[in-house]
Amino acid sequence: MTNYSIIIPSYTVGPEAYKEIPRRCAHCGTNAVVIGGQKAMAAAKEKLLAAVADSPLTITDFLLYGTEAAYECAAVLEENPVVQAADMIFAVGGGKATDTAKLVALHLEKPYFTFPTIASNCAASSSVAIIYNPDGTFREFVHFLDSAGHVFVDTDIIAHAPCEYLWAGIGDTYAKYYEVSISARNETLEHFLAMGVMMSRMCLEPLVNFGEKAIADNRAGIASYELEQCALTIIITTGWVSMLVTRRHNMLYNGGVAHALFYALCNLPGFDETHIHGVVVGFGCLLQLVIDGDEEEYNRLRDFNKRICLPVTFTEIGITLDQLESVLDSLLADEDVEHYPYQLTKEMIMKAAARLV
Repeated sequence: MTNYSIIIPSYTVGPEAYKEIPRRCAHCGTNAVVIGGQKAMAAAKEKLLAAVADSPLTITDFLLYGTEAAYECAAVLEENPVVQAADMIFAVGGGKATDTAKLVALHLEKPYFTFPTIASNCAASSSVAIIYNPDGTFREFVHFLDSAGHVFVDTDIIAHAPCEYLWAGIGDTYAKYYEVSISARNETLEHFLAMGVMMSRMCLEPLVNFGEKAIADNRAGIASYELEQCALTIIITTGWVSMLVTRRHNMLYNGGVAHALFYALCNLPGFDETHIHGVVVGFGCLLQLVIDGDEEEYNRLRDFNKRICLPVTFTEIGITLDQLESVLDSLLADEDVEHYPYQLTKEMIMKAAARLV
């Protein structure tokens, strides 16, 4: 066996989470540059400045990440003298802003800290960045040796973010449990992989228990306990699971039919421009469960999706069975289903899909 390290980021959560910045970041230096999205930085700027006002730490500038999580956008930031002089990077915002800041931190070899302002994905806590081309098309995944030094989850900021982010984030997050548990079925796993598989259950249960109330509170701008639990599930738990079940020995436990379906459907003209990733992935879990023959879990998830208005049929996502059949080669070739407990076939997928029209 070779040596390996698993680095899981710590986090602070609550409406005053940013007050922990000086204590959590001081060991990295005395100045930080903020990289983020325009709306995200506007929502967080006052709290960030207040948090460092009476500390040795200074925020030197607030910089827009660009237009995409792309190498080209990161390169512009890396040439900025303020970024080059910074001791650390504060990544503020959603997935694309955070992943761009991660690239900058990786290339300039600087520590970074994350400040998610929406509860839609696990970019803030995971050690992977999803990279796009400047035109918005997918390019590749970049894996990091280190994750964020600390994650600051301000629930008041998240409570005032548009509710569609939380709604879609729920679908994308519970997929982690269904995909991981199926991909790792009947295998003897190393310690960290076994931990990831067991922890993946926590990507589902808090969302089923608290999701309806969390969405209602998000609409009302209330930083409730239920919203906090869902935000932590989406932002933290999923990131931890992702880092524990990543590729090892050429096997990927981190994906499944739900994600492969979304990426395959993106081959249809305009699909990715009119559909939210997490919404389609959440529906894809139903397809995955029908294929897997898990009637009890299918019924449970279908009823939950209905309660929070996530789709339960192909009609609801505007896809016909003919369109699905046209992208099945892409679905079956996706790396998310390359490691599966049984051989997926076109016939298997179409039979299951016929139940979900």
